[in-house]
Amino acid sequence: MIKKLKQRIFWIITIALSTVILGIIILFSILNYRNTINTATLMMDRITNDRKDKENPMENDRNLEDINIEGLYVFIVSNSEVINSSDTSQNETIEQYAIQLSNGRKNNGIIGKYIYKVRKTRENTRVMLMENETAIKQIYIIFISSFVISISSLIIIIIIARRISEIIVEPVKNTFEKQKQFISDASHELKTPLAVIEANTDVLENEISNNKWLGYIQNEIDSMNKLINELLLLAKIENVQSIKEYQEIDLSKEIEKIVLMFESMAYENSVHIKADIQENIKINANKEDIEHILSTLIDNAIKHTIKDKEIIVELSKEKNNVKLQVKNMGLPIPEEEREKIFERFYRIDKSRNRNEKRYGLGLSIAKSTVQKYNGKIEVYCKDNFTIFKVLIPFQ
Repeated sequence: MIKKLKQRIFWIITIALSTVILGIIILFSILNYRNTINTATLMMDRITNDRKDKENPMENDRNLEDINIEGLYVFIVSNSEVINSSDTSQNETIEQYAIQLSNGRKNNGIIGKYIYKVRKTRENTRVMLMENETAIKQIYIIFISSFVISISSLIIIIIIARRISEIIVEPVKNTFEKQKQFISDASHELKTPLAVIEANTDVLENEISNNKWLGYIQNEIDSMNKLINELLLLAKIENVQSIKEYQEIDLSKEIEKIVLMFESMAYENSVHIKADIQENIKINANKEDIEHILSTLIDNAIKHTIKDKEIIVELSKEKNNVKLQVKNMGLPIPEEEREKIFERFYRIDKSRNRNEKRYGLGLSIAKSTVQKYNGKIEVYCKDNFTIFKVLIPFQ
């Protein structure tokens, strides 16, 4: 949970700062580019307008040879053919540029080492090109500098975001650690007085024989013992940072054994349980962890399966993962509840679960155990089945 919170804060800070910084850099580059292009095209307009015959515009096109400014070329293009030009050197490259630009959609920009402007009329297209290597190099230098600055800024932002996320999460982490320690300590402390109460209850039962009040006390003692054991198990799982005690186990055989263990419980609840298990699937894991995951899912399925319906336990390989599925036919879990059922102490039907001594910790412990193996657990409903799916990567 702490790791996910830290990652979420990290990405929020990184994306927010990157968007602002990159936005400013991109905006600056675009404005510089547009300013250079606009300045050059205004200069070209000013030069050509000074030589324009306003009373006879067509005469202006015929006298393009009069434009004798070094680095400035004007072409009149019609049907992809140059019909008039100020280029006395007959430079084929510039003419090809002019024809290419006359067929394009952009009105200004950069092509090769020239800044151009295109003006289209019904009769023809006027293309002006001005050689300005210095301005174009300056634009490229700014773009390259912007790219380098963007990469450098991104690296700095990542470092800052990581540090800030650590600072923000640190108090939450400390609180969470204290909470886990409290749960563990409180559970251990409760076991002693509970054992004393249970022992005294047994003594009273021997002295006064069966008594409904003693039965109520014993029932609540059993409930408390189950809750304390689940809390201790949850604290133990969350305190383990890595899998230390693991061995290669034949998962197929282990799951077959666990399914057989639950057949009598399924029979008592008038449901049918069957297995579809792929053979010879082996995995490096803690045997107790696997037993707890599957036992929790099967026990949960039995309690929520409609009478005379079936539970299916499936085991197979899926790419680089072991896929374990427990399906049961019962009331579908509402979509808005599907993520919540893996939270601690969350129960959809609180009164029913309380009577059955269920405290909403089983699925939470199962999820923590699966995550310990970098796995994933989810629930969904399909074809009248509620399906719990577990994916655990091969170690």
